[in-house]
Amino acid sequence: MTYPDATVSELLNGQFVPVQLDLTQVPKLADRFQVIWTPNLNVVDARERVAFHLEGWLSPGEFAAMLHLGLGHHALKSKRHEEAAAHFKTVYERYPQSEFAPEALYYLAVGNYMTSHDAQDLLRGWSDLRRRYSSSAWAMRTRVV
Repeated sequence: MTYPDATVSELLNGQFVPVQLDLTQVPKLADRFQVIWTPNLNVVDARERVAFHLEGWLSPGEFAAMLHLGLGHHALKSKRHEEAAAHFKTVYERYPQSEFAPEALYYLAVGNYMTSHDAQDLLRGWSDLRRRYSSSAWAMRTRVV
C-alpha cells in the first residue's frame, strides 16, 4: 500500500537509492545499522553515516512526510541549510497533521539559527512550534528557552 503510492514512489526513486535486503542473508549489515525490526529505513550519506533512521510501517502520507524529514536531516548534517529548510517546510506545509511535522519545525528553527547565528531565528521558530503543536514532545524540548 505505501510503496506503490505515486508520491512515495516518486520521492523514493527521485531522491534516494532504495535498497531492499534480506537481512538473514547479510547479518553484518543488520548489525552495522542496528536493525531490530523491519521495515527499517536508514538515510545514509556516501560514507554510510546514518542521517535518519526509522522502523515500522507508515501510511503513504506519513511515509512521504518522513522521507522529506530524512532528506532534511541529511541536508542539515551536510550543512546545506537552505535545502534542509525546504524539506522541513514541505513536511509541515504538506503534512501538517503528520507526526513528523513538529520535528520538522524544530529542526527548521535549528537550521535557520545555524545559518544566521541569530538567536531570534531559533526563538521565533520554536515559539511557532509551541503554538502549532503545543502538546508534542518537540514543543516540550523548546521550553528551556
